[in-house]
Amino acid sequence: MKKLGLLLVSLFLISSLTACNSSEGSSEQASGDGDVIELTLWTDWTEDRPENTVYKKIIEKFNKEHEDIKVVLETIPHDQYETKLRTQAAGNQLPDMMRVWPGERTAVLVNGDALLPLNSIIDNWKDIIPETILDDYAIDGNYYAIPSNVSLTSLIFYNKELLQKVGFDEFPKTYDELKELITALNDAGITPISLGNKALWPLQSVYISTIADRFTGSDFLPNVLSGNGTFEDEHFIKALSVIDELNKLNAFNEDMNTIDEATARNEFIKGNAAMHFAGSWAIGPILDGIENIDNIGVAPIPTFKGGKGDPAKISGVAGGGIAVSNSLSEEEQEAVFEFLKFYYSEELYSNLVRANIIVPVEIEFDSNVPQIFQDANAFVKGGLAPVYDATLPAEITDIINNGLQSITLGEMTPEQLAKEMQNALESKR
Repeated sequence: MKKLGLLLVSLFLISSLTACNSSEGSSEQASGDGDVIELTLWTDWTEDRPENTVYKKIIEKFNKEHEDIKVVLETIPHDQYETKLRTQAAGNQLPDMMRVWPGERTAVLVNGDALLPLNSIIDNWKDIIPETILDDYAIDGNYYAIPSNVSLTSLIFYNKELLQKVGFDEFPKTYDELKELITALNDAGITPISLGNKALWPLQSVYISTIADRFTGSDFLPNVLSGNGTFEDEHFIKALSVIDELNKLNAFNEDMNTIDEATARNEFIKGNAAMHFAGSWAIGPILDGIENIDNIGVAPIPTFKGGKGDPAKISGVAGGGIAVSNSLSEEEQEAVFEFLKFYYSEELYSNLVRANIIVPVEIEFDSNVPQIFQDANAFVKGGLAPVYDATLPAEITDIINNGLQSITLGEMTPEQLAKEMQNALESKR
């Protein structure tokens, strides 16, 4: 998964960005016969990507249809964006609206009393977006943004022809069946799973986030972090042991720890492996790279015997949303609310689907939407399990990332990794 943690950059890289005057990002009203409320929105939509085009066109349409409100878009490169956001929040110089992400990345702004709760308008989406996804932006009973998309982290892409070669017409539903498939593929000289763990996060974010949830249930992580559980729980150790077992089954390519996720995905695209475990970010590249897309299927992580978790869940997190400054006047708040109701519409979600972006609402697909996208999007209905690196403190994330690689190298046992994580957590208290 593309790293969900904060991307920090050296202060000198953003000095020109933080030297803003005190008026930056404030709402302005134009003088004349008719007042126009001008609202500034900060985003990181600098890349020429289909979903960014969708977002911008919705804003353009809003401005054309509303003579009394104008949304002014200011884009900032992604690797500088969140640092600028925090810096400006500290100086009480945030814009009227800003793109944010769930978890700690929004909580730090809420704790600084920088964001306006959206409770007064949240009912517009409560019957449309599943509560478990809306709750990704809920803190202490208040909602601070609406998700525009969903990032799933534990999808299994598979080559139907290669599976059929070894007698599997359907993808395995259980872990035991998956192990049988891996053995059959190895016997046929086919690499079972293409893995690129050079950056360390895939085994954690893509694999363990869902595998651990299958064993422990979704309450496990918050309970451990609050002191009501432990990483040395037998179910969590069983989840870590799956990585050890897969490695010993020769499920992965030998160079898994020296190639990155994109390289591993390309090996799958070229037909050099039967499976590739990745997130929804891989859908676009796979659709673009494979000529016969009907030969590619997508499936969730299978079920495990003795697991306490909901087998319908898949690890994922709500994507970016638009938060609102807490310093707006009542009139400006009403203008922002009108914009948000317009922005988070069926039109937005339908256009995102056409851009192969997973969305948190049910959309009627037309014949042009590839089946693997439709299948992946349907997994959202089962609910989301927590993504580990979007939930754990950064230092604990580093420990599990390094530890999972150490397990594949035979340098650490699952029990040792669980103990190290627990010790680090307790030392923080």
